[in-house]
Amino acid sequence: MRVPDSMSYNNAIRYLNDAKSKLEKLGEVVSSTKNFQTSSDDPSLVSTSLVLRSSIVASNGYISSSENAKTWMENTESAFKLMNDLMSDANTIMLKSLSDTVGADARRDDYAVQITQILNQAISIANTSYNDNYLFSGTHITTKPFTLAADGSTVETASSTSGVMKRDLAPGINVAINTDGTAAFNPFFEALILAKHGLENNDSTEMNTALANISSSVTIMNQFRTNNSAILRQIGTNLDHLTTTQKELKSLLSIKEDANMAEAISMFNLQQTTYQTVLDVSSRAISALNLFDVLT
Repeated sequence: MRVPDSMSYNNAIRYLNDAKSKLEKLGEVVSSTKNFQTSSDDPSLVSTSLVLRSSIVASNGYISSSENAKTWMENTESAFKLMNDLMSDANTIMLKSLSDTVGADARRDDYAVQITQILNQAISIANTSYNDNYLFSGTHITTKPFTLAADGSTVETASSTSGVMKRDLAPGINVAINTDGTAAFNPFFEALILAKHGLENNDSTEMNTALANISSSVTIMNQFRTNNSAILRQIGTNLDHLTTTQKELKSLLSIKEDANMAEAISMFNLQQTTYQTVLDVSSRAISALNLFDVLT
């Protein structure tokens, strides 16, 4: 049975267009270095890629939150360390001032002045800020928490410092990142004020009580410091896990999206040869009637 010339022409054109389409797709892969350009290229692969991208975005959010919390609590630890140094200095000063060789004038004019300086430094540390947010002011982070009363008899707080700030570390996991400044530092403030008053008035009872209160305030503050350190370790461990997981997600995404360039170039060159062959055969098939020039 004779095959109509029109069928031969149509088949030649169909093979030619099919080879050209494949060549163009492989060319896009090589030039873009990606396995697909649109969702229609490979719906299953695109769907997997979108899931991975969504997971990476979520991971970025938790990493950012964890890094912020980590820096906040590292600054808190630094403040605790400075406060602990002041507590040690205050304890030393009070021990010296209680010596029988120290007179009333020295207690008033020397040791009381040193304790006042420590009190002012302690208040300054308790007002430590990070990114213009006060660490120890509870949820009132833009309000300076502590000030010394005009008569020096007490340390006043602008607002409650007991509010809790939490940060998400992972789905369903969050931690409190701040410390109640009043609870952590007020015992020390009160001990210093009592020490100052006792030194100024040469009151040995007040001085001894103040010394004992300084020691107990160290214990109280260290409880908050220990809690801060424990949460800081948790954040560090979680951050390491998040970073590792994100690297794995990005690696999987690269496998799904990024083309194997050696393979892609090889397939492109092979398809180029195929296309040229189809082009030559089609040209010869329809050259007799000069239709090839018209169709191309």
